Amino acid sequence: MAYRRPPDDAGARIGRLLRLLAYPRLRDLPPDQWEGILNRARNTEFDAIEWAGIMAGVAFAAFALRSGAGEPESLFTRYLGQFVLALPLLIVLVGPFFLRRTRRGLDLELEKRNGGHSWNRAYERQDRASRHSSSARTE
Repeated sequence: MAYRRPPDDAGARIGRLLRLLAYPRLRDLPPDQWEGILNRARNTEFDAIEWAGIMAGVAFAAFALRSGAGEPESLFTRYLGQFVLALPLLIVLVGPFFLRRTRRGLDLELEKRNGGHSWNRAYERQDRASRHSSSARTE
């Protein structure tokens, strides 16, 4: 019989921490809803800034990884080396635009969920309660 990890293992805790670092607005939601909300947020369309950043990042990576004309290595090793170098370069250059799109989509999803307001409902209730208590004091 194979060993099965308990559902709340260290890997899951690290994953939750990384998600909270990448998407701080997830704190407004219960953890069991994170996957569905993030999937919908990732389906958000890219805006013009994100498209321009992605295109610029890909163009810069292609320019930076041009192969030399007179190199004696085989075509396969040249392409393999470029692929290995391109992955981290694209993650650094283009990844932030994907993160921005998902954060923007998460904000939109939370705004829909909160009835058109981009802040947390608990904050709104606290704000409304403080306004009522301050108006009661002035009367």
